[in-house]
Amino acid sequence: MKILVVGAGITGLAIAENLRREKLAVTLIDRIYPGDVRQASFGNAGMLAKSGIVPVSSPGFLSKIPRMLMDCDSPLFILWSYLPRIIPWLVPFLRAGSRKNIGHLISALDSLTNDTVEQHQTLAAGSEATKYIKHGNFGFLYPNERAFYQDKFSQDAKQDRGYNFQRLDRSAILDLDPNISQKYNLAAIFSDHAWISSPENYTKAIFEYFLKHGGEFLKDEVLHLKPGGLILKSGQVIHADKIVIAAGAWSERLIRKTGLKAKLESESGYHLLFEGPTIMPPFPWMITDGKFIMTPMDNGLRCAGVVEFAGLDSSPSKAPSELIFRRVNQVYKNFGFSKQRTWMGHRPSTPDSLPLIGPIKGRPDIIMASGSQHLGLTIGAKIGLLVTNIITKKSVNLDLSPFDANRFSS
Repeated sequence: MKILVVGAGITGLAIAENLRREKLAVTLIDRIYPGDVRQASFGNAGMLAKSGIVPVSSPGFLSKIPRMLMDCDSPLFILWSYLPRIIPWLVPFLRAGSRKNIGHLISALDSLTNDTVEQHQTLAAGSEATKYIKHGNFGFLYPNERAFYQDKFSQDAKQDRGYNFQRLDRSAILDLDPNISQKYNLAAIFSDHAWISSPENYTKAIFEYFLKHGGEFLKDEVLHLKPGGLILKSGQVIHADKIVIAAGAWSERLIRKTGLKAKLESESGYHLLFEGPTIMPPFPWMITDGKFIMTPMDNGLRCAGVVEFAGLDSSPSKAPSELIFRRVNQVYKNFGFSKQRTWMGHRPSTPDSLPLIGPIKGRPDIIMASGSQHLGLTIGAKIGLLVTNIITKKSVNLDLSPFDANRFSS
């Protein structure tokens, strides 16, 4: 069986490596190399967020939107000229977060996130990538009691599924991180989490291991899918038994002619990297009022997050990165650094926040593996195993119906 995997981010790479371990002939295709700065897998917050089971759209989110859009300190941004194009996606996105639907989504996400640390340990086994997996706490910082209470739905949902946390007052917070400013007075600490200390090098290490042990990589751009194969920008036509589409936010453009309605939308995500920081947190902090994560990494402090709807062809905006910069200086007073780098990338998101996993109706040769929204790194290794088991017809030991690739086509 010959298999082509389109997209060399963490999900595509995990699929290709798992298929290689099954002794199958697999070729990974992308216009850029794994670990490239243009990949979403390069710029994420680095979290293996096993407790990240609550979608952005959750009960009460709709009522917050008007205020958030008018507040310059809000972590939600939208390019107003893009609004008419996003409405067909935005309406079901908001509907998905209703109390009627949210429990189903949380359970589905939990089935993908709960063993993320073990999945990445397995994926990285034997390679240099293992040294980038760091273990420790994941903390949520809140300004006050009111902000802590407003997060109750998310906290309860996590505890109901076994993700227990320890509530800390300001004194206990300072015992863990004495540099936290007076603005933050409560925290929720989740133990037994992990993060990647260099997403770039982690991805590159897995890629090198894949090549070293017989995997193939083709640096080219896929222009069209055809029955039993695909056409590349170079003019080359490649035939295969199975084609896996793991091209992130670009996946929908590839599969449009198959008739599949993927409803993939780009959520622009930003990060600021502070090299040579004068203060480094002991573990990743979620800054709840800024909706970004501060992660200690090998090359500095990375602060990644916020949500911007501006489309796949948009250029970086100033406001999201400026917001993150202001918030960092509210978390750590007298914060200093030697150099600052800014990055923007595209998260592939579906209206219900669940990825598309599985074959396309009428095209069983095409397997979808896209739409991981804010959890691309967290669930990438697990999706790699699931897609491999689908192709090799092994038991997946998981209900895949919530992730049906065809669910938006009806």
